[in-house]
Amino acid sequence: APMCPFSTASGLIMVKVRLLIIFLVFGLEITKFTPTDLPMALHDLSRLLAQKPHRLVLTSHWNPDGDAVGSTLGLAHYLQGKGHSVQVVFPNSPSAPVSKAPGFSAPWVHLYDSDAAGCSAIFSQAEGLFSLDYNTSSRVGEAMQAELEAFDGFKVIIDHHQEPDGGYDFVYSQTTKSSTAEMVYDFIATDGGTLDVAAADCLLMGLITDTGSFRFPSVSASTLKAASALVEVGAEPHVIHERLFESNPPSRLKLWGRGLNSLEILANGRATLAYLTAQDIAECGFEAGDTEGLVNQGLGITGVSLSAFAREDASGKVKLSFRSKGEVDVNAFSRAHWNGGGHIHAAGGSAEGNLAEILPLLRHTITDYLSA
Repeated sequence: APMCPFSTASGLIMVKVRLLIIFLVFGLEITKFTPTDLPMALHDLSRLLAQKPHRLVLTSHWNPDGDAVGSTLGLAHYLQGKGHSVQVVFPNSPSAPVSKAPGFSAPWVHLYDSDAAGCSAIFSQAEGLFSLDYNTSSRVGEAMQAELEAFDGFKVIIDHHQEPDGGYDFVYSQTTKSSTAEMVYDFIATDGGTLDVAAADCLLMGLITDTGSFRFPSVSASTLKAASALVEVGAEPHVIHERLFESNPPSRLKLWGRGLNSLEILANGRATLAYLTAQDIAECGFEAGDTEGLVNQGLGITGVSLSAFAREDASGKVKLSFRSKGEVDVNAFSRAHWNGGGHIHAAGGSAEGNLAEILPLLRHTITDYLSA
């Protein structure tokens, strides 16, 4: 794919620096905006990476979503273009639509749960480790967590969740960012490199998924400028949207139907709760990613500021998802009651037990939280 000039569009305070760069192919003059909110550590990282080619391993969280896969693969494409040897290790496979991102099927992408020994060798041989889109090592699963904690090379975290782990040599943690994909864009822009179409596609996928197609409050002018720059490189929003949202198996629609049919209105109309039983999951032929986005539907009801979704697993565990708007902080709610966390308006959690046991407590905690 042709390489294209890359210009940044991020930062709370933008410092305009005029650069006159004549490209042999394009003959363009571009204006570069340098983000001033990037930690100095990432400028130091750029200098370190520029010294020589490095062996790098890039990681993301368990059940990687569009932002996890998009930010990780986007950065991998970029770093490979800079001459580094890059391996990507995901704890497990993402949903089928997300796995269609450019590069996911490449031989340098690995799944820890499918080849723990091979992935362990990758960690042992790498000089640098990148943690993308997760704030704590427990998010990668117990087996892979041990690899991260034993890693003795330099460690980098790029993430937008609250309260990140310590122990990293290079830190870019900013909760106001729309997505980790936007933060990777910021880093690449500051690093002064170029993107190919595959990298731009992956990063735009991350932006689209974590912003709800640019409708969440986390979307800023910088987010939209980043998206514009990625489109200029060659990413096609309509192609990505079709790949993500219009290539669904029948099981997804069946499960959404059952989930929406279960919908309850709580807290005097301020909250909704939807759920799926293990029987629903089995009867509809659940595939990974089928229920992504279902939790958001409750927020479409007038007066609702908190939407909850519960999914029962056959293993005896209930997975919980929360979404909110306005002043309602579901990150605090999930941390306080449901062994989870995330963002102010998007969080997850879990509970041991069956759905019949968990639902009464879930209704109670939601109502109490909104009444406080």
